[in-house]
Amino acid sequence: MPFIWDRALRKENDLEDKNLSAALQLADGDGRWQALLRPPLRNRTKIFLDEGSQLHVMCPDLYRATLSGSINRVNQLLGLAEDMTDTNDESHDVKVLLQDTPEMNSSNKQWGGRIHGDGLCTLREITAEKNTVLHIAIEQEHADLVEQLIRKDNTLLTSQNSRHETPLHLAARAGNHCIISLIVFLAQESGIGAYEVLTKRSTSGDTILHEAARYGHDDAVRVLMTVAPALSAEVNYASMSPLYLAVARKSLGAVKALLQYSDTSAVGPNQQNALHAAVLASQDMTSMLLDWNAELAYKRDASGSTPLHYAASNGDVTLVKIILDKVPLTVYIRDEEGSSPLHVAARMHHYSSITPMIDHCPDSFELRDNQGRNFLHIVAQHSGRETNLNRRELKKLVSMIRLVSQSHDMKKLVNERDNDGNTPLHLASMNGFSETILQFLQASKADSMLVNNEGKTALDHAISLRSFFLMVGTTATLSAYGAIFSPQRQDKLKSWKDEAAKWIDRTSKNLLIVSVLIATIAFSVTFNVPGSYSGDGVANLNSRIQYNIFLVLDTIAMSASVSATMLLVAAKAVSKRSTWIGFSLSLILVWISLFTIQLAFVMAVYVAGSDKTVTKYIISSISVTFFVSTVAIIRDISTPATLWTRMKFLSSTRKQTQTTRQIDVQFPNLTSYVRGSNLFIYLNLFFYIITVAILWTVPFYEKRSGH
Repeated sequence: MPFIWDRALRKENDLEDKNLSAALQLADGDGRWQALLRPPLRNRTKIFLDEGSQLHVMCPDLYRATLSGSINRVNQLLGLAEDMTDTNDESHDVKVLLQDTPEMNSSNKQWGGRIHGDGLCTLREITAEKNTVLHIAIEQEHADLVEQLIRKDNTLLTSQNSRHETPLHLAARAGNHCIISLIVFLAQESGIGAYEVLTKRSTSGDTILHEAARYGHDDAVRVLMTVAPALSAEVNYASMSPLYLAVARKSLGAVKALLQYSDTSAVGPNQQNALHAAVLASQDMTSMLLDWNAELAYKRDASGSTPLHYAASNGDVTLVKIILDKVPLTVYIRDEEGSSPLHVAARMHHYSSITPMIDHCPDSFELRDNQGRNFLHIVAQHSGRETNLNRRELKKLVSMIRLVSQSHDMKKLVNERDNDGNTPLHLASMNGFSETILQFLQASKADSMLVNNEGKTALDHAISLRSFFLMVGTTATLSAYGAIFSPQRQDKLKSWKDEAAKWIDRTSKNLLIVSVLIATIAFSVTFNVPGSYSGDGVANLNSRIQYNIFLVLDTIAMSASVSATMLLVAAKAVSKRSTWIGFSLSLILVWISLFTIQLAFVMAVYVAGSDKTVTKYIISSISVTFFVSTVAIIRDISTPATLWTRMKFLSSTRKQTQTTRQIDVQFPNLTSYVRGSNLFIYLNLFFYIITVAILWTVPFYEKRSGH
C-alpha cells in the first residue's frame, strides 16, 4: 500500500497543487479512498430517482447572489455570522408548495407562495432542477465562495441535483482543476471522505472522470487520475469509458493522462473501442493507443468492423499505414457483410489506401465478401464519373485498374465471377459507369463476352439502365470494343423505346417552355432597341455596326426559338420516329437561340453602353468565359463517352453484324444520338470561333471607323 500512496504523491508533485497535496496527506489510512488507487471499482448499482411530493425552489435573491459570487450578500441572506456553525435547521427550508395553503393571504397569493419562517434563506434551498448553492457556485467557478459554503455545511458535498450530479460533477464539467482538488481536500478534512464524493454517479452512470474527459479538460483529468485512477476503468450506462470520450473529444492531453493507468478501459458504444474513434480523430492518438494496447486493433464493433475498416473508410493513407505497421493482420478481418478493409476503401473511392494493404499482406487481394465479390468488383460497382468522382479520384481509379491488370497474380481479378456469376465488367455495366468500363476494356483487357448465372453479358445489362445518357455511354463503349449480346430470339427483345419516349417527353416540356420564353424576349426586344427610336420611327443607332449585328442575332434567336417550338408541338402528333427527329432538331435550335440571344445582349451593351474600348473588351471576356465554361460543363455531362470511343463505335456500326442489328432493335436512334453529340461539339467549336471573332474585332473596327 505505501507504494500506491508514493505513486499518487509523486504524480501530485508534478501538478504542484497544495490542496491536492493536503488531501493526499489526510488520506493516509483511509481504506475506502485507497480502493480508488487500486484496480477498478466493482459491484456498481444503478441510481434511481426518488421524486418527492413537493417541489423545492431557491430564493431568487440567494440564487442571484450565488451566481454573482458575492460572499457578503450570500452571508447576509443566510443570516450567517462568522461564528455560526448550525446551519442545518429544518425550519428554514424554503418550499414552493404544489397547492395553496391556508397561511396564504391575498397579498402573497401567487403560485405556491414562499414561506420563510424567520425570513432568512437557508443552505438547504435548491433550484427547480435541485441544484444547491454549492452546485451554482462551482458551476460559476467562485472558488472562495465554494470553500466557505462547504465549511458551513459539508453535507453539500454529497448533494445531488435531479440528474444525480454532485457539485464535483459540475466542477469536472467546468474543468476547474483547482476547485476539484479543493473539494477533494475539504471532503477528506471534514470527515465525509474523498471516496464519497469521488465515486458518485449521475443518472447516466457518469463519474466525475467521465465529465472531465467528455469536455476535454486535460488538467481536470490529470488531477482525477492522480487521486482516483481506478475511475478510468469505469463505463457509464451508455457503455462509454472516459478514454473513449476523451478520444471522441480529440483531447490529446486527456488521452495521455488516461493511458498512464494500465487498467484504463477503452470501451465505447456499439462495441466500439477508443481506437475506432481515434482513427477518425488523430494520427497521434492512434499511435498512442496502438503503443498502449495494440490488441485494440483486432476488436470489432457491433457490425464486425475493426479500426482498420474505419480508417479505410476515411481515406487517410498515413493512418492506414500506422495501423498496418503495428498490426498488419487486421487486413484479413471481415465485417458481418464479409467486407474487408480493401472492400471498404474501394467502396469509398480511396484507392490510395488499397496499395499499402496489399503491400503489407500480398495475398489479401483474394478476399471476398459474402456475395463472393473481390475488391475490384466493389471498384466497378461504386466507381466512375457518374458517381461524382473528381479528376483526381478518376486518375487514382485508372492507376488502380492498371496496377491490377499489370500484376502477374492480381490480373485474374478482372474476370473473376461473384456468387451470381458477375465479373467487375458486369457490375460496371449494370450501373452505367462508362469511364470504368473503358478502363476495364482498355487497360485490363476484360473479357466482355463472359455470361453470368442468368446467361447475360455485360452488354445485356445496358437495357436495364433508366438514364438515357448512361445507357448511351455504356452501350457505345462496350460495343466499340467488341462486346456482344447473349443469344436471344430477336422478336422477344426488350426495346428501350418506352424509356426513350419517357425521357423525350420530360425533356420536351422543358424545351418548349424555354423556346417560347426566348421567342417572347426576342420579339419584345424589337420594340425596345438600344438607343430607342427617333421621332420619325428610325432607330437612333442604326448606323452603328454593333446595332446591325444586334438585329441579325436577335432575328436568328427569334427564328430558331419559333422553329423549335413548332417542331416540339408538331412532333407530339406524329410517329415516334418523327418525335425523335423533331426533338433532336429542336434541341439544336434552342441551343442556337440561347447562344445568339446572349451575343445579342453583348452587342446591345456595346452600342448603348460605355465608349471605352477597355470596357468593351472586358465585356467580351466575361461573355466568352461564361460561354466556354458552360459548353465545357454541358459537354462533360451529356456526351456518352470519349471522342475516340464514339468514333470507334460509329465505325463499328457501319458493319452489319449481329451486335449492330440488335442495337438497332433494342436501342433505336442510338447511332443518331452519338452522331448528334459529335455535331454538338463541332457546332460549339464553331460558335466559339464566331463569338471570339465578333466580340474582339468589332470594338477594334469601331475604333478605326471613328464611331
